[in-house]
Amino acid sequence: MNIKKFFNFMKREEEVFSFINKQLNLTIEIVNHLGVSLNYLKMLDFEAFKRNYSEIDYLEKKADDIHRKIVEEICKGAFFGGIREDLLNLLEKVDNIADSAKDSVKFLILRRPEDEIINCVFENNEMIGFFSNCFMAVKKLEELIKGLAKGKKSVFELISNIEQYEEKADELKERILSRLFDKAADFNLLSLIQFKDFINTADNIADNAEDASDIVLILIAKGYS
Repeated sequence: MNIKKFFNFMKREEEVFSFINKQLNLTIEIVNHLGVSLNYLKMLDFEAFKRNYSEIDYLEKKADDIHRKIVEEICKGAFFGGIREDLLNLLEKVDNIADSAKDSVKFLILRRPEDEIINCVFENNEMIGFFSNCFMAVKKLEELIKGLAKGKKSVFELISNIEQYEEKADELKERILSRLFDKAADFNLLSLIQFKDFINTADNIADNAEDASDIVLILIAKGYS
């Protein structure tokens, strides 16, 4: 490979990772808005909750546009170490994080859950803790991907952090669902289903962050760092 072609490869990969970082920034903003939505829900301000969903929807569409552009760039050229498929898989996981944040809120937009079940969900700090762990998993993923372009230092520690946040989110999810189902007789069945679907879908935020970190390990194994 001549030196000109070598630097063309490097430039293309730098551009792709620049776009991935833009997609990640939007994704983090979307997940952050999910946290805002939860605060509105806790305050029983359903109108503000619905308005904030419009902002999530807008940001998710912007992230989708960037996602499409990156996929086009990746499909145009070759990459060292046969990492094209891995980059596409990584992008899909990041896209799934944004989708999960949006889709989780959508379950609660369909109809207003009763105050009683909302109060039960927020009667302690478990729901906020659940969201915080999902959010931190995504933040650590951002650090991981930015660090990947600079070298391997701290990569394995960040991957471990993401796994820990994902496991804690799972633990809190189970506690919340267990509490809701223990009191199921007190709630409207549709509201109970809404919150079950909301929590399980929001949990996919941390799951996809962990899956994305596994793909980063594959990239490292192939010599990308």
